[in-house]
Amino acid sequence: MDEILEIKPERIEHDFKMLETFTDTEAPWTRRAFSSQNKEARKWLADQFRAAGLDVYNDAASNLIGRRGGDGDQVFMMGSHSDTVIEGGRFDGIVGVLGALEIARCLQDSDIELSLPLEIVDFTCEEPTVPISPVGSRIIAGDITQKDLEGVITPFGETIHKAIDDLGGDSSDISKAKRALGQIVGYLELHIEQGAVLEKEGLAAGIVTAIAGPCRGTVQFIGQPEHAGATPMPDRKDALVAAAELVIAIEKIVTTTGMSEENVGTVGWMNVSPNMINVVPGQVDMSVEVRSTDLESLVLVRKSLEEEVEKISEKRKIESKLTWDHLEDPVPLPLFMQDVVKSAFTDLSIPIKYLPSRASHDAARIAPITPAGMVFIRCLEGKSHCPEEWTSMDDIVLGIRLLGQSLLRLNENFLKNKKG
Repeated sequence: MDEILEIKPERIEHDFKMLETFTDTEAPWTRRAFSSQNKEARKWLADQFRAAGLDVYNDAASNLIGRRGGDGDQVFMMGSHSDTVIEGGRFDGIVGVLGALEIARCLQDSDIELSLPLEIVDFTCEEPTVPISPVGSRIIAGDITQKDLEGVITPFGETIHKAIDDLGGDSSDISKAKRALGQIVGYLELHIEQGAVLEKEGLAAGIVTAIAGPCRGTVQFIGQPEHAGATPMPDRKDALVAAAELVIAIEKIVTTTGMSEENVGTVGWMNVSPNMINVVPGQVDMSVEVRSTDLESLVLVRKSLEEEVEKISEKRKIESKLTWDHLEDPVPLPLFMQDVVKSAFTDLSIPIKYLPSRASHDAARIAPITPAGMVFIRCLEGKSHCPEEWTSMDDIVLGIRLLGQSLLRLNENFLKNKKG
């Protein structure tokens, strides 16, 4: 299939320069969900959606949606998120939102009508600003209910209900945002890789095969705080030494268990008590996170980690507790959606590269109710969720071309199946 959408790099570059101005001036590249910067950015995006000929609205979850193509329950959908973590960068999620916007403009420029309406979405609160994140895509999939909103407070001191309402939603009945199975015929998302696989292989883009399932929890070791000088080493019940032992063990577990190349494990924070220079640490609370794109490996890693916590506590004669706060299975992306994206790569003569996503995305939340496909573009040194996050404009333009061609291929696939 020939490429018929005329992407305009100057227009895209202008979009990025404009959107990056909506940031916390004290922490550049920060636009947290529900913040004043998020609200102002949403207003700007809504204006751009309208200028692209889209009918613009917020659903009950406060997802910002632009629709092209009239009535009908079934739609094609593209999107991502424009919120960021603190000092998170200018590309994570944003390439997917602005990329979808550019495709809508190209359809308008060329007066191209698809066989179904197209919706482009800036999903609400993809980043972990609140405990129930990602908010918007989970609500659309029916994975967050009205009860789940109870007691949730944003970092800005307001209830999630008020935050959703202030962003244009309707927290009194979020079920109105839920989409039925089959209503979204296909979902496409463009995203930076947030890893270094593509860059290391000298490739600009890749086709995502699966999205890793993150499992997060907390471990607590309770020993005995004692005088650091007067307590002999054999008599100590040092909670921090136990925690250190677990950190090393996690690295070994994820690199030797199951399909180890698919696994990662991280201890991101640790609280030591009493945290004094001359006291043996009596208690440590620490996070644990493990991810894998292979379900069997993920289950084995979790089991091994649980056994390791018990083994360490018995060895050091201290108490321990592991609590899983969030368990999520990996999400394989449908082969036929991978083929749709592959066709776009072939159309544009781009080398075919399949790779998993070890970071989670809105596509993973949408996948239970619609076939999802993803295009990755490389980012400098794999850096993401940091101010150094960078992707070249050439790669962004290529990614948008692939996104647009994937949409046309998806439309073609839908027409063939409809006739069949």
